Amino acid sequence: MEELLKHLTEVSIRQQQIMEHMASRQGDAERELAALRTAAHRTPLPDPRVQAVQLMPRMTAHDDVEMYMQMFEATAIREAWPEDEWARLLAPLLTGEAQRAYFTMTAEKSRDYEEVKKEILSRVGLSPICAAQQFHDWAYRARQPARAQAAELTRLAHHWLLTGVPSAHKVAERVVIDRLLRALPRALRQAAGMRNPTDLDELVEAIELAEAAQHLHVGERAPPFPRRVVQERRSPEGTQRPVSRPAVPGPQDEPMPTEPPRSPGRIWLAGCSMHNPPPEAPRAEVHINGRPFIALLDSGSGVSLIQPTVLPPRTGSRARLAITCVHGDTTPRPGLAGV
Repeated sequence: MEELLKHLTEVSIRQQQIMEHMASRQGDAERELAALRTAAHRTPLPDPRVQAVQLMPRMTAHDDVEMYMQMFEATAIREAWPEDEWARLLAPLLTGEAQRAYFTMTAEKSRDYEEVKKEILSRVGLSPICAAQQFHDWAYRARQPARAQAAELTRLAHHWLLTGVPSAHKVAERVVIDRLLRALPRALRQAAGMRNPTDLDELVEAIELAEAAQHLHVGERAPPFPRRVVQERRSPEGTQRPVSRPAVPGPQDEPMPTEPPRSPGRIWLAGCSMHNPPPEAPRAEVHINGRPFIALLDSGSGVSLIQPTVLPPRTGSRARLAITCVHGDTTPRPGLAGV
């Protein structure tokens, strides 16, 4: 019994010693951890702005802007810079047109790196629209390495078709939009392009609106039938002053070299054969088949008319001509022949 009690006492003493040792070690660990935390608080983390200036060279006028942006993005990812800080970190590195593009943006957009990148590339002619134009204008240059030219063409295609990480459907739609725009007549292409369509539906709607506007414009300009709109001016009673109107320049017949020079005529309004002409309308004596007749003069007429009684008799059916007079009336007249 005494041996058992003695053994239990030794075990209890040893356990107490182990507990005291563990408590001592725990205290030491806690003190070391507190010291590390204090040191961490005292040591500032590296400032990304300082790192950006140290790791990235400042942009120069000879740098390729696109390659510079790609180098900046690769550095930012490797150094784990917060993405929402990328625009602010890039700003001190910019020069020239890229710097002007950044500082002309609004405060809200200048904090978004994607917006900053888009604006800078657009300023140097690398927007999706410009890239599409350069892609179609691209030509192979025999004295330059083929691999470098293929890389350039690939870069233009990526700018044009893959900006914004679009879906396959969106890429195909961009190709269709570009092809449709290039196939349009110039007037429609300009009108539709001014609306800057972002998808095929918007482009089709812009084309339809432009076509409707063109039809409306043509309808407003073209009269339903050709005529001259002339307003007669009445002369005071008892006078024989002819009614005149301003001369409108039109195509003139060139005289033959053997013909005597023509004297400049005066423009008269004489009415028409389907309405009663004014008594002061000018008349002149003409000869048809050697016979004299009195002709009514009208310098604004587009066709000369002769009464059927003046001409020799004709056999067969007589055609009916649709005559439009100065008043705008169109009437088929039997027995008239155009000369």
